[in-house]
Amino acid sequence: MKICRYNKNPIITKDDVPFKVNSIFNPGAVKFNGGYLLLCRVEMPIGRSSLVIADSQDGFNFKVCEKPVLTPEDHKDFYDYVEWGIEDARITRIENKYFLTYTGYSKFQPVVVLAETEDFKNFKIHGPISEPSNKDCAIFPEKINNYYWKIDRPSAEHRRDIWISQSPDLIHWGGYKVLLEPERGTWESDKIGSSSTPIKTKEGWLMLYHGVRSFGTGSIYKLGVALLDLEKPWIVKGKSNEPILSPEKDYERVGDVNNVIFSNGWIIEDNGDVKIYYSGADMNICLAETNVEYLLSLCK
Repeated sequence: MKICRYNKNPIITKDDVPFKVNSIFNPGAVKFNGGYLLLCRVEMPIGRSSLVIADSQDGFNFKVCEKPVLTPEDHKDFYDYVEWGIEDARITRIENKYFLTYTGYSKFQPVVVLAETEDFKNFKIHGPISEPSNKDCAIFPEKINNYYWKIDRPSAEHRRDIWISQSPDLIHWGGYKVLLEPERGTWESDKIGSSSTPIKTKEGWLMLYHGVRSFGTGSIYKLGVALLDLEKPWIVKGKSNEPILSPEKDYERVGDVNNVIFSNGWIIEDNGDVKIYYSGADMNICLAETNVEYLLSLCK
C-alpha cells in the first residue's frame, strides 16, 4: 500500500459547519471514546480562528459540533497572546489526558499554547510554552529518558528550522537542539515544520512534517516523513527524499491559499494502517490512507 487519497475527499467543508465560517481546516486527530475526533480550525467571518470538534464512528463520516469548543475568549489570563486567533492544534494522549499544542496569534507574533483535557469539554489552559515567533509544535506521547519532548518551529531572521527540546513537566523547556533544516534546491527549500504527534515504531519515532518551496508568485506546501531514534530523538535516522503528498487535486490547488497540503493530525490503527487528515488550500479537510511499514520504507 502506498498513499491513497480517499475517493470522497474533501470529507469536511464549510458547508458541513452548522454555524457561519469562512473555512474549516488543519485538524488535530485522535481516537477518543471508541471513535475518531478531529479538533478543527475554523476561521470565523471576522477572520480570526477558533477550534471546533468533529467526530465520527468510522473515521470517514464526520459531524461538526454546533459551536466552537475553544475560542480566544476562553483564554482569560492569556488572552493578550491569542487575541487574533487560535490555530492548528496537535493532540497528544499521555496516559488518560490529552494535551493540545496550538498556535496563539496576536500583535506579539505566534506562540505555542498548551492546554489539557480529559473529555474535550473542559480545558485547563496552561498558556504559552514558547517565546515568539514559534508554531508547529507537537509533543511526544511518552517520556524518553525521564523527560517529555516536543518538536516545534521557531523563526529566527531567515531561518525556519525544526527544533527539539525536553521538559520535566511539560511547562518548562530546555536542552534545545536543531532537528531538521530545509534543504536548498528541493521541495522543502524554504521552510519546514512538524505536522503530527510522533508515533512509536520498532524502528524509531515516525514524524510527519511539511516542507515549503517558494516561487515567483507564491509557495507550494507538501508533506514528508522522517524517522527519529527511539532513545535519542534528536537523531534523525532517515527521511523521505520526495514528498509523500503534493497538491494535485483541485481541492488542494485552489482555495484561500493555493497549492497547499497541510496536516497536523494522523491516526494509527492497531493493524498499522494510517489515516492522515489534511487540508487542501486552507479550505477543507481531507483524508489519505497508508500504513506504517510503507512510511518506514521511505525513510531508509
